[in-house]
Amino acid sequence: MVVMMYDTALQKPKFYQYLMACWTDEVLAWSGGTPVLLGVPTYDDEGVDYHNPKVENLANALMGIHRGLARGPLPVNYQGVAIYCEWETGTNEWQYFEKHFLKL
Repeated sequence: MVVMMYDTALQKPKFYQYLMACWTDEVLAWSGGTPVLLGVPTYDDEGVDYHNPKVENLANALMGIHRGLARGPLPVNYQGVAIYCEWETGTNEWQYFEKHFLKL
C-alpha cells in the first residue's frame, strides 16, 4: 500500500513535520502486516489551496517520517517512501534524498 501524505494545506513546516510523524505512526499501526510505502511530495503546485511547496516538500516530509519512526522499533511493514512525482524531482532533491534517506 502507498499512502499519499501531502496536499494538507498546512502553512507551517513544523506543523507538517508533526503531522507526518503522527501519520507515520498511525498508518503503520492500522495497516497491520500490509507492506507500506509513505508517499512524499516533490512537486511545486504553487498558488493552490491544498499544497504549499515551501511546507510540503521532501525535506520536511522526511524529517517528520524519521521522527515518527524514531518513536519505537521499526515496524516490519514499513517499506520506505514513494516520491511523487519523480518527473518533477530536481537534482537538489535527489541529492537530499540520497544523503538523508539512502545515506549514500
